[in-house]
Amino acid sequence: MKKISTKKFIATAVVVIFLTSLSAYLYSFTAGFTGRTKKTSTAGCSCHDAAPNTEVQVTITGPDSVVKSQTALYTLTISKSSKNGAGLNIAAKNGTLSPVSSTLSLISGELTNNTNIPMPSGSVTVQFNYTAPSVAGTDTLYATGLATNSDGSASGDDWNWSPNKRIIVKNSVGIEPVNSNVPAVFSVSQNYPNPFNPETNIKFDVAKTSPVKIKIFDLTGKVIETLVNENLSAGTYEIKWNAAKYSSGIYFYSFETKDFNQTRKMMLVK
Repeated sequence: MKKISTKKFIATAVVVIFLTSLSAYLYSFTAGFTGRTKKTSTAGCSCHDAAPNTEVQVTITGPDSVVKSQTALYTLTISKSSKNGAGLNIAAKNGTLSPVSSTLSLISGELTNNTNIPMPSGSVTVQFNYTAPSVAGTDTLYATGLATNSDGSASGDDWNWSPNKRIIVKNSVGIEPVNSNVPAVFSVSQNYPNPFNPETNIKFDVAKTSPVKIKIFDLTGKVIETLVNENLSAGTYEIKWNAAKYSSGIYFYSFETKDFNQTRKMMLVK
């Protein structure tokens, strides 16, 4: 038996390992990546071209508002006429995601492609579910889309960000988050319109996550309705009160948290 020298054996092994590693690198992108949206990174698809390409159109579509803890269906569309494959990364700021399309996988709380997604007509749409957090407020969906040549190589592939998708997470009782800015202090505004008939709006600021109560009182000081009684995250909110079943007169509303309490007067005129 011909003896193989140790040096020749090591050299052969190194070549085999190198070729195997190179092959794995060239094709590993088809399994997708996470952590490449604007939620956590500005690198985008760093293994592809360094800068986003505006010719790649990436959009998230779905409901603009979701009741807290409920699930809604969303779609991500990736388009570029000269490409025939796609990859992606989808992330949520606070809510949770789950795949609907079979080409998606959930990894570390984010969605990515589990294979190079065929895009034969230069456009592809995938579906996923978003479940809102249990606290009302605002949330954001982020996505990065990749348009590929489907040849197992990163060369010539293009990517782009999707515009962030803002979602209002609502309470079922009708509290509407106005924006996601964090107010400096707790406060409650004068209702509007005032006087009113029969509906009026009450806007209030929550400076930090806190139990919030908003109550309506009649002129004798009796609580006639409780509009809000739950935890709310920091933000600005608005709630509507319909006083159709009450008679004309002066009423009061109180805004109460652990750190703040204020009462204002309003007038119902029929």
